[in-house]
Amino acid sequence: MRLEILLTAVIFFGGTFFSGYALRRVLKIKGEGLLFSIIAGTALWWALLELILVPMTMRFASFRALTFVYSIVLVVTVLYGVYCWKDIIEDGRRFFCRAKEYLTPGHAVAFLLIICQLYFIHHHMYLEWDDTYYVNLANEAVFSNKIYWVYPETGTFVDFDKRYVLSLWPIFYAWLSRFTGVLPTIMAHTIMPWLMIPLAYMVYGLIAEQIFSEERQLRGMFLSMAVLLHLFMSGVHTSGLTFLSITPWVGKGVLAAVLFPMLFYWLLRTAKENRISNWLLLGITCLGGCLLSSMGIMLSPVFVGTAVCLLAVYKKSVRYLLAGIGACLPCIVLGIYYIYLAH
Repeated sequence: MRLEILLTAVIFFGGTFFSGYALRRVLKIKGEGLLFSIIAGTALWWALLELILVPMTMRFASFRALTFVYSIVLVVTVLYGVYCWKDIIEDGRRFFCRAKEYLTPGHAVAFLLIICQLYFIHHHMYLEWDDTYYVNLANEAVFSNKIYWVYPETGTFVDFDKRYVLSLWPIFYAWLSRFTGVLPTIMAHTIMPWLMIPLAYMVYGLIAEQIFSEERQLRGMFLSMAVLLHLFMSGVHTSGLTFLSITPWVGKGVLAAVLFPMLFYWLLRTAKENRISNWLLLGITCLGGCLLSSMGIMLSPVFVGTAVCLLAVYKKSVRYLLAGIGACLPCIVLGIYYIYLAH
């Protein structure tokens, strides 16, 4: 299983890394570093899957067809990212020159705590009762070749469940399962934590750089405090902090632990620099959040909308409000479509 974990991590982090550079080239973003590319590439991967998955689900397409189309699209973005090799070399050289910035006591403590968190979830697995629905949805996709035709708890053919049809996060790790040959249940419970937990702390690391741009010691302290909060400040199993420690394969857990911090990071960037590329990244991430959970369709625009309203008042400019509405447009469109489906 160690080989499968390593293979999936290489596919995910390597693919998002190059896709992030492709997105950066399109948006003309330079000098942001290696972690930035992984985060941007992850948002792009999830947004592209939502963009492809919704119409193919509505047209009763097969899972095999979805896998083929989605894989081709990702391969194109990865190859375009490889073409940006000069930017990669430049960022790599800058990263190694600044490596001492990450060699603080706070970063060391954070690293050790992350290892403990990964060890704990790898050896003490928590089985969520929702797995009978969500993980089985991924199993049905792989073994019946149907995206959402089969009700995962009974195996019967049914109409779409309107609550989940626009947010089929299990299809993402079903795609990874098809790509690696690992069973979806094993992919969810054993491998996904090794992807989502490091990804979450990469986002926190970028947030720390934004907040404490001149204080490298405080960046390490911020990151170690973030890990401590996720480990020891969660009293209820359904809280956002707990999700990352016990069920990082659950869509609403990834929404709370990864995507909302990602949205917060883009908002910090837009507050500092009102560039169209930052707003586009915010919109792409909002669309990716719609994949993770149906709550993402509603909560993402609420979170972003509240933040941009405050930002518009602070900056005394209505342009921030209009740009924020544009970033939330994917969620608004899917929300209207959900109301149409439900009624």
